[in-house]
Amino acid sequence: MDVWALAIGTAKGAWRFATAWRRWGQENRAEIDQTYRDELDSLKEDLADADSDEDRARIRGQIRSVRREQRLFYRARRDVLMSKALVERMTPKGTITTGAPQLPASERETLRIATTLLQRLEPAIGFADHFLRGNAFYEAGDFEKALVEYNAALELTPDDPDTLNNRGLTLDNLGRYEEALADYNRALERRPDDPTILNNRGLTLDNVGRYEEALADHNRSLELRPDDPTILNNRGLTLDNLGRYEEALADYNRSLHLRPDDAATFSNRGAALHNLGRYEEALADYNRSLHLRPDDAATFNNRGAALTGLRRYDEALADYGRSLELQPDHPATLNNRALTLAKLGRLPEALSHANRSLEVGPDDPDRVSTRALVLAKLGQHEPAFADFARALAAKPAEPGILYDRACALSVAGRCEDSLRDLADAITGHPRYRAQARNDPDLEPLRSHPGWGPKFREIVGTEEGS
Repeated sequence: MDVWALAIGTAKGAWRFATAWRRWGQENRAEIDQTYRDELDSLKEDLADADSDEDRARIRGQIRSVRREQRLFYRARRDVLMSKALVERMTPKGTITTGAPQLPASERETLRIATTLLQRLEPAIGFADHFLRGNAFYEAGDFEKALVEYNAALELTPDDPDTLNNRGLTLDNLGRYEEALADYNRALERRPDDPTILNNRGLTLDNVGRYEEALADHNRSLELRPDDPTILNNRGLTLDNLGRYEEALADYNRSLHLRPDDAATFSNRGAALHNLGRYEEALADYNRSLHLRPDDAATFNNRGAALTGLRRYDEALADYGRSLELQPDHPATLNNRALTLAKLGRLPEALSHANRSLEVGPDDPDRVSTRALVLAKLGQHEPAFADFARALAAKPAEPGILYDRACALSVAGRCEDSLRDLADAITGHPRYRAQARNDPDLEPLRSHPGWGPKFREIVGTEEGS
């Protein structure tokens, strides 16, 4: 099962937030007002000098257009400035406080429309305009436009560490991780002990699988800012990726003690509990996260994975459906839905979802493994085991792939081979012990008169190991 993690990036601005936002919102309003007044005065003079009804009608239409544009401009600027959630998610110095947009979808769309309208109606005046517009586009989820604004800001102030940091976050969201790392490195050359930039570089290192380096950045960041709930959350993600789940839980618990109502941290703690096979506790955390943020695609996906672990397959499918409504064609959710459909015996649908997952996402070995399992359950053993060989060539001894192949071998009646893969999967990741006890794909192995007792010896019982 693919469980999404919700990283939280932090940022520090180059000046006090209130000052920068007031400048953008109020101080240049007089200049803008004067521009509109000058244009209207000129049109009114033209109207007074007009010689024909046709000219007067044309000029009156131009006056109406200018006034309409003026109203649209102020409405758009108001929508950006008065976005309460945007203000709350910026530091006192004016930059974004999370690594991915967290606004509700309706407010994100309002912000996107308003910022696009501002870009069309008002030319940017200088560094501050580009910087703050970049933040607004970022929060609206329009990373390409945010990148344009940050690039323009850096042309004016090339070495500003705060803009480099924010552009790094933007590039990370665009999947351009090496460029993001280059921006963080440049920013850290100027402020080497900035916990915010260290934290954000750690997030990107985590995204490219450089977990030990990510952990070093988060550790250093926490030395500088010991009780920061955001950094604790992000170190938890890295520890989770390193398989150090109990340590990850400790970081999430501490983060939630400091910030009790953070939806992302509840979702991440749920993922750690999921990885430990504690599905009921994971489900409780996902429910709390969705109560706080009811339109989060990642958490719907994650809750679906926990429900699948609890064999509540129909509820899991409903959650995957909701996740795909919010974020269509996400490869992780398509993959998880394929696995759950396969558990229900809906194999043609499962294969369709597995293939689609590989079409829209990278050629990920774990998703190749999912397709292999579905093919095996369809009786297509040759392509199934070819897929498993390809997946394990890319990720040798990966516990999840070994578990899938154990299931496929069980379905194919190759119980001795299935038992060997299952033992290796459990050695690599203990959560597969609990999962194996009731997995229907392992029923042929579980009930085999010769290998069944050995199976029970490996997986233990609910009460013991």
